[in-house]
Amino acid sequence: MTATRFFNAHLFDPSQSIDGIGYMDIAGGVITAINLGTPPKDNKIEEVIDCKKTMLAPGIIDMRVQSADPGSEHLENLTTLLAAAATGGITALACLPNTNPVIDEASTIDSLCLRASRICGPRLYAYGAATKALNGNEMAELGLMAEAGAVGFTNCTSSIHDSLVMRRLLAYCNMLDKPFIQHCEDHALTREGEMNEGETSTRLGLIGSPSEAEVIIIDRDLHLLRRTKARYHVAHISTRAGIDAVRKAKIEGLAVTADTSPPYFLLNELAVSTYKTAFKLSPPLRSEDDRKAVIEGLADGTIDAISSDHMPVDRDAKMQPFGPAQPGASAVDTLLALCLTLVHQRQISMTRMIEALSMAPASILDIEGGTLSPGGAADFILFRPHSSWIITGANFISDSRITPFESHPVQGLVDATYVNGLAVYTRD
Repeated sequence: MTATRFFNAHLFDPSQSIDGIGYMDIAGGVITAINLGTPPKDNKIEEVIDCKKTMLAPGIIDMRVQSADPGSEHLENLTTLLAAAATGGITALACLPNTNPVIDEASTIDSLCLRASRICGPRLYAYGAATKALNGNEMAELGLMAEAGAVGFTNCTSSIHDSLVMRRLLAYCNMLDKPFIQHCEDHALTREGEMNEGETSTRLGLIGSPSEAEVIIIDRDLHLLRRTKARYHVAHISTRAGIDAVRKAKIEGLAVTADTSPPYFLLNELAVSTYKTAFKLSPPLRSEDDRKAVIEGLADGTIDAISSDHMPVDRDAKMQPFGPAQPGASAVDTLLALCLTLVHQRQISMTRMIEALSMAPASILDIEGGTLSPGGAADFILFRPHSSWIITGANFISDSRITPFESHPVQGLVDATYVNGLAVYTRD
């Protein structure tokens, strides 16, 4: 059991209010000590690593990733997904169940997680499908999937529209003490939509999807939540109305959480003016007012977490006119750097960013991570927050290389990613 010391590091851990130059010791994949200042002599330390004042923080936990494996390995396989995640400083990720076959039974969770455990990379967790084959009607075997390790339940990229089914799902989630993750969109309003509805969609001649489609589902679900007392999570929230609804629910004391993704706080619907299909996402890019509301929600904690919302997409499905093009984009490679943009702009603090990327997802999903506390798993990253680079999809480790941030200048480079004390990525 090798004991390793990381010294001369800028330690940053909001869970312990640590922010300064110090050292951290690990052994057997566990953090054994962490302190500010000069480390004492310890003959048990076998390896010493000079971090050269780079930032050492808890690893990122990405709570919304779509995996193309199994079923669509031509888009991306598990090995490249985990390697790309490690490059971006992600030490754990939770995959949606819309694979082929759908993750709607315990055996598919066992298979996916077992395969991931054999790859030297980030930890992989899986959501269970809320309904069989994601049909939205017949509830899947939630109990068996929970026993197999499902960290929550979701119907992926479509809302549960049957209110009775939704009530039953929330009741079961409450019984199993698992969160329900909802993609909030009233498809009756957005079925033919091509972008956010408004002046821009009219000018571009594209069919609009009204932003109200998000809050309509949130409002319905909050009524059911008051009856079932379940844990409810709004995925990739993108509108001011939706954020206001979540804020009021939290004040009321309901067990509601939410996440968002970089496109919704860095871009708005005007990006679609180029008709580049890399900007076709789900939810669609919203108005400038909505974008500002997302930043406000992150700053005041209404939005708990930030996820990549990584969605591998076939290049042929994007090489079409904007309307029929498939939504989606690659995102795990760029998550940290894009989030640091808000820190550099002083929109949120470094503490708030680490909370949203690490502490909050660990808490929402009840999984290990989000802290550098002694006794916890040595899942952490070393990164330089001010190192500049240009986002270039062709250089992604992920096999999916379409991004709405192509040629976008960012600051923030990951030097190393450690999982269980082992380096799963080093820039060298």
